[in-house]
Amino acid sequence: MPAHRIILTLIAILALNLFSQRSIAISTTALNFTEFTNNQSHSSKDNWRISQMRFYASLSLKDYEKLRGKKLNFVEKQLFKISQHRMKNMLKAYEGDGPTTIQKISWLLKGLLLGPIALILGYIFLKDEERELIKWIWFGFIGFVAIVIAILVTM
Repeated sequence: MPAHRIILTLIAILALNLFSQRSIAISTTALNFTEFTNNQSHSSKDNWRISQMRFYASLSLKDYEKLRGKKLNFVEKQLFKISQHRMKNMLKAYEGDGPTTIQKISWLLKGLLLGPIALILGYIFLKDEERELIKWIWFGFIGFVAIVIAILVTM
């Protein structure tokens, strides 16, 4: 790889890192997070963190710009959306929302029986909330490939 490409790649990585650090929410206004907590099984510190995460995940772009006190550029908007998506995924761990064991087994069997067709169907029809099931389709697909290879070897 030529030296100028390596240098450009390093500059791009550095620039993205700096932009991502600038997109962190900084606000001096007092915010009321108590309306976002509803789980008593966590400690008060965890409840506070969960409420902050829910607030940030439900924040609109215009509200975030008001909190920051300036208009965001294109890269900062994209980084805000990415961080919101990550925050929603982190909240799923606390809330326990996710696919059930029966759904996981059913998609595993679909991957095992249908192979690549199940993968295509999973990527087309599964929503963002159900993307964990794609992993189980891949496990089934690996089993499908193993079965096909075993059949081809025995012939």
